[in-house]
Amino acid sequence: MEATSAQLNNPFSVFVSSNNEVFIADYSNQSIRKVLQNGNIVTIAGNGDKGFSGDNCLATSAQLNNPIGVFVSSIMKKILQNGTIVTIAGNGKPGFGGDNGLATNAQLNYPRNVYVSSNNEVYIADFCNQRIRKVLQNGNIITIAGNGTKGFSGDNGPATNAQLNGPAGVFVSNNEVYIADYSNHVIRKISQNGTIVTIAGNGKPGFSGDNGLATNAQLYNPSGTFVSSNNEVYISDCFNHVIRKILQNGTIVTIAGNGKGGFSGDNGLATNAQLYSPLGVFVSSNNEVYISDCFNHRIRKVLHNGNIVTIAGNGTPGFSGDSPFDISLYPHFGNSSSLTRRIEFHSLKKYSRDQLFGLEIYGFMPLIERISIQFSQILKNEKIIWSMNASQRAIIQKLINSLIYDNNQLNFTKNELLDVLFILGLFKNGEFIELKRSLTSDFINSITLKEFPAEWEKIESLIMTCKDFGNENYILECLNNFCIEFVAVKMKTTEGSAVLSSLPIVLRNATAFFPKLVLGQPTPINIEEKIEVNPQTLESLFNDKKTSDIQIKMGEDKYLYCHKTVLSTTSTFFAALFESGSSFSDFNNGIFTPDESEDLELLEIIIKYCYGISFDNEKISGLLDMAMKHEIKYLVDYYCINFTLSIQNYFSIVSTCEQYLDLPVFEGFFKEIIRFGVTNKKQLFTDLSVLSKLPEKVWQVMFLNWAQDN
Repeated sequence: MEATSAQLNNPFSVFVSSNNEVFIADYSNQSIRKVLQNGNIVTIAGNGDKGFSGDNCLATSAQLNNPIGVFVSSIMKKILQNGTIVTIAGNGKPGFGGDNGLATNAQLNYPRNVYVSSNNEVYIADFCNQRIRKVLQNGNIITIAGNGTKGFSGDNGPATNAQLNGPAGVFVSNNEVYIADYSNHVIRKISQNGTIVTIAGNGKPGFSGDNGLATNAQLYNPSGTFVSSNNEVYISDCFNHVIRKILQNGTIVTIAGNGKGGFSGDNGLATNAQLYSPLGVFVSSNNEVYISDCFNHRIRKVLHNGNIVTIAGNGTPGFSGDSPFDISLYPHFGNSSSLTRRIEFHSLKKYSRDQLFGLEIYGFMPLIERISIQFSQILKNEKIIWSMNASQRAIIQKLINSLIYDNNQLNFTKNELLDVLFILGLFKNGEFIELKRSLTSDFINSITLKEFPAEWEKIESLIMTCKDFGNENYILECLNNFCIEFVAVKMKTTEGSAVLSSLPIVLRNATAFFPKLVLGQPTPINIEEKIEVNPQTLESLFNDKKTSDIQIKMGEDKYLYCHKTVLSTTSTFFAALFESGSSFSDFNNGIFTPDESEDLELLEIIIKYCYGISFDNEKISGLLDMAMKHEIKYLVDYYCINFTLSIQNYFSIVSTCEQYLDLPVFEGFFKEIIRFGVTNKKQLFTDLSVLSKLPEKVWQVMFLNWAQDN
């Protein structure tokens, strides 16, 4: 069912992934739901029963207890590739405890929001503990803001000494932490040096201050915040029933909601619409604003033109509308389905950055220019593309898809034939040559006396369109000549003469078909083209400075010139970096600077792999961590299949794989680890103390196998 027909029940939070799927924390339905690209809605976590259960089982079978926040991370998997759910923080007992220890042993108290940074650290708004906490890369938890005492104090001092009052939202941008300090009615920020300041709200509940300094304005229980890529801060001003924004100059404005709680205004200006306690706000990579309109039981979106629409929820509280969900087709988090195959021509993903002229046509032009150079010239002709109707633009997208987005066979209906041939006739170079031949043949074979006049009129009209643009269209000219000869042949029959003789188009072309009356059949059309420029592969784009839109710093004066679309398609890490709508300290001014601990040689292998460039098998031993960080499933599979265990590398390889052994992709390799260990136990385990080097799961299974052998 379409998401707009479904029932939601107090949606608290919303997140939009890089491929424009919308994730919803459906609070009172005890579930996490997702709006797919086709507009349907599915449940991806929670069985609808309130409670706690189901860790390490399918997420859809687990119990959730009023889920408030949702964050889709390419790195930290709360719902794994196979759909299982795990706990990453909190022991389930409300309270405060556990700082500087494992996050799963710590106590939280009503965590309201979560954010996962680009370096795999998890930030938690620990609402009733009056703290912001962080799960480090090693799994330990610390407090980064709030002294645990409810109140307001501490501005311009260390954030850990400050008082918070119900921190409800947290967001990280450029290593600065933004906090929606709910009951203090302010937005606060932790600078990179650990100091906390207020950036919006004067601390008095109410509404005032639009078009003035944000720190002088009144907010009323701000529940969420989001920082866009251009450093504008969005605020869910909950009980003012509005969404507000802090501009780069520090001024605050309202962008959605008229301040009256209720529902109205869809398809009109967002500032005239009614919201009802909006709790969450998210800005997508193409700058559309998503709102969890909690008590309207809807997810709404502010479009580029400032209008607001509903994208999920019919306004009636409840649960309904789920479509059948196939976890293998729509993985939740982690490795996406697009990463299960090699990078070839048919493997790129569509991103808003590749839209043509703001239309619903997607095409990664640097690659299209390499594969189909003359077709790409048509795609770059704004006048031609804008003049096309919706059907013709859909055909353009199909042609692009066949080149770079999918490997589906091109199929067109009879009604589309002339529009397709119109487009194909605008370029030559042997591009789409077999399609040109087959569709020309299909059109000729489909002609009947009854339909012929309308078809010929359309051919003439399309030829005139081409002339208006100063373009020749040799296929349409061939078809037009065929129509003239068709008339000449059919006019010699009683039936043909009766149908054709008085038609305006026939009379207009009388001087053209009279010389053809001697023909017994129309002349066959022969489509032949000379290939002037040979196509190139994706590999040819590697390190291409001219077409790149991102630089990767590989040394003091060394950069790799790359393409966001190519890297994002293969690497979930890069997709999250480029599409999150956030800014990061390691990605600035179009340059990505890897962490100092990163192995740059392996990173270059990963980048080359994104471009379909093979790598030396001798490098595979160090590839696993990099492949897992970037979540490139095929490379993980390749590692598992191709790496050979030995007495010398056994313990180091098992140690490297430890954190991944529970993943389905490692099942076969785990069995090989056990088999090799059992077979070579005398050489490997000369001293039983070395067993301590093995992960618990490995040595337990090893002991069982030894016992069976004995």
